[in-house]
Amino acid sequence: MKQFLIFLLFCSLWVGRVSAQSYWRKTNFTTQRSTHSTDPSFQYFTLDKAAFARALQASETSRSAAIIAIPNAEGKLINYYITPTQVLSEAVARKFPSIKTFVGKGVEDATQHIRFTWSDYGLDAIMQQNLYYSFVEAEDQEGVHYRVYKYENTEKPLVDCKTLDVPALVAESQSLQRATFSSANVHRTFRIAIACTHEYTDYFLGKTSAFAEIVNTLNKVNEVYGQQLSIDFQLVSDDSIVFDNENTDPFKGIKYRDWEYKSEILQQVLDNKIGSSNYDIGHLFHNGNDGGNAGCIGCVCENGEKGQAFSSYPFARMGRFRSAFATNVVAHEIGHQMGARHTFSYRREFASGSQMEPGSGTTIMSYAGVTRDYDVQQFSDPYLHHRTVYDITENLQSKSCATENPTGNTPPEIPDLKSYTIPYGTAYLLEGSATDADGDALLYTWEQADNYTTSNSYYFSPTMRFGATARSMNPSTQSYRYIPRLERIVAGTLTQQNPRKGDAWETVLNIGRTLHWTFMVIDRPLASNQTGNTVYKTIEVVVSADAGPFKVTSHNQNSTWVVGQKVKIEWDVANTNKAPVSVNKVKILFSTDNGATFPHTLATSLANNGKAEVTIPASLKTTQGHFMIKAEENIFLAVNAGTITIKEDEDTDGDGIMSSVDNCPFVANPDQKDTDGDGIGDACDDDIDGDGILNAFDNCPTASNTTQQDSDNDGIGDVCDNDIDGDGIPNAQDNCPLIYNPDQADLDSDGIGDSCDDDIDGDGIPNKEDPQVDYVLISNAFTPNGDGINDTYTIAHAEKYPRNTLYVYNNLGQLVYEARGYKNQWDGKMSNGTLVARGSYIAIFSIDGSDEKQTKYWIYINY
Repeated sequence: MKQFLIFLLFCSLWVGRVSAQSYWRKTNFTTQRSTHSTDPSFQYFTLDKAAFARALQASETSRSAAIIAIPNAEGKLINYYITPTQVLSEAVARKFPSIKTFVGKGVEDATQHIRFTWSDYGLDAIMQQNLYYSFVEAEDQEGVHYRVYKYENTEKPLVDCKTLDVPALVAESQSLQRATFSSANVHRTFRIAIACTHEYTDYFLGKTSAFAEIVNTLNKVNEVYGQQLSIDFQLVSDDSIVFDNENTDPFKGIKYRDWEYKSEILQQVLDNKIGSSNYDIGHLFHNGNDGGNAGCIGCVCENGEKGQAFSSYPFARMGRFRSAFATNVVAHEIGHQMGARHTFSYRREFASGSQMEPGSGTTIMSYAGVTRDYDVQQFSDPYLHHRTVYDITENLQSKSCATENPTGNTPPEIPDLKSYTIPYGTAYLLEGSATDADGDALLYTWEQADNYTTSNSYYFSPTMRFGATARSMNPSTQSYRYIPRLERIVAGTLTQQNPRKGDAWETVLNIGRTLHWTFMVIDRPLASNQTGNTVYKTIEVVVSADAGPFKVTSHNQNSTWVVGQKVKIEWDVANTNKAPVSVNKVKILFSTDNGATFPHTLATSLANNGKAEVTIPASLKTTQGHFMIKAEENIFLAVNAGTITIKEDEDTDGDGIMSSVDNCPFVANPDQKDTDGDGIGDACDDDIDGDGILNAFDNCPTASNTTQQDSDNDGIGDVCDNDIDGDGIPNAQDNCPLIYNPDQADLDSDGIGDSCDDDIDGDGIPNKEDPQVDYVLISNAFTPNGDGINDTYTIAHAEKYPRNTLYVYNNLGQLVYEARGYKNQWDGKMSNGTLVARGSYIAIFSIDGSDEKQTKYWIYINY
């Protein structure tokens, strides 16, 4: 029996697909009214209306949801379980029995959602998957030819909204909303009355077709508000307020810029034609400029105010994108009527607390594309900012005109979220999670909740003290968000100053400041006739000016690793291990796709001390590697700049040692000699002795000598010079190794040459005090730095030889000092009065000025 039922189910699905193929046919034909050529980003179909109508009729009489196929923007037919909806009130539906509305869920993929209208003019649909929208629109009045396109491929209207802001209508409309929020878990239906001008009616070629287009538009607005707020609107007006004659049109000649002075006319028309007690919210559609004016904020249900809203669209110029009128213009103005305020921050409005998007903003209640220097992007995205959800929900708490019913959909639950303190100038990762008792699919987004306004288009920067530091992003199935986006982190572009349209509009802060971030979750009900819930929680991210930037300091140039190799990784802790950040442990993650994702863990629970050694696992092989160092129990992180190649272990240099353990994997060095013990073999170490001086510039490359002292100026540092004084006698045999004395004279035969012996004759009396010593005593160094110690060059007993001469030369052979009858007066200055440079000099001293009695030696001058 079970197998038979499965067979029947298969047959029903197969029949649905066959019938779908029978009423849809893909084509390149278009009969659009504009002069534009066929758009290559669109899909085109023809529809067998009779066959489609029969399928719909069967669905209306079926006891269970029927399956209908609708083409998507990729040109594929998608099967939907569909059920009828009541966008028209019962009275209006009786007057227009040919207009039907439906809602549906994907058969193969329940995240695919659709609402559509069926009338004598054909099919009109809005399709949505994870809040990404596409549309099906008829190309002709007969409803035979269709275009299918994505929202992002439309030329959208600029929402030049003229709604005047007013002081907050609800007491809780402050700079920050509640830290925890859940939508009301109640489905609200509002009765809406919609009139239209004769210009609108003329474009759609008559009252009946214009009325059908009103239903099409409202059905799309219901999709937007149903997904996040469980709100829909039921049309209670008929074609009696669809004006088709210029002479009888009460809105004749009204311009949308003057609407605030004319909005009472619509209120009067609706009250007189529909009756004030018979509708909850009223609106006017016009074919003209792109823009609108709600006439109020939060006035739904309020008699005398609820029917003053106006939405306009240039259908004559942009008619083939008419669905954008619903999602961009009407949804915006209805948002005001429901209690939503503008979310942009480029100019100040009353203290609404809702201006939480940088610049123009990008969500439905933004001004995307209208503000020129402040534009984040050209057009808005069709979803509601978390603050908009809050504003509307708060306003509706005091309103009772809607028909309310339980949604049958349990809201998601967000566990408690932590607040964090992070270093300045450092990237971070916001992460959240949620559960849903109904098993619904969930969408997530992180939005900033910092209200601020500025009239300075250059305000956005890493030093901004107020407002949002990052734009809003479309909800998605990802419950995390990098700040800035990951591609900019990998590129090292963490900050942004004065962004323009199309830029990232994301920056880290280089100052101390407290940020507020909201994690918003939207559920996707499994049942096609259920609407969604929105919940959120807000956390603080405190940016500390006492720590940061936290950054990687190694591997910022391209490098190659081998499997099994131990790699040293270094980073700048930047006080993040101290209060107030106080992170003691970090982990290292790895990317093999050039930083698009970091799914691999190299190490965890590492001390946050700036150094770590990791072993490269066999599972990682890439030519596009990067690693990330991320705080544990915190959200900040850093990524290395260089690209890393990882390959299998091998003996690359052929020295018999595998590269993973070879301290010079690309240079043969079988002895593995490592003088400074830094893990890099001498054969490939550019600083063999580890004294901080590169081999190419080190006068002793294999012996540490940070001072680079070279007494005889022969280019070999003293610590590795076998003849330090350059007198031709090796140090080990030289009785004065530091003083030039090629004659090796040693009067008292004590093994210390006379040139460096403090007691030449060995009588126990220092030479300087011994009247018996006639030898001059040449010193080899002095420090003319003005400290009163050894400030002049001294030759003991020089005064006994008044005819003496002294000549001092630099290493280029240039004379820097000379004296006759030298009496220890040279203070290191040349004849022009400037001090000579630090270093070694050649001196020639003669006791009588003759060549026979002269001595040649080195003098070292220091300061």
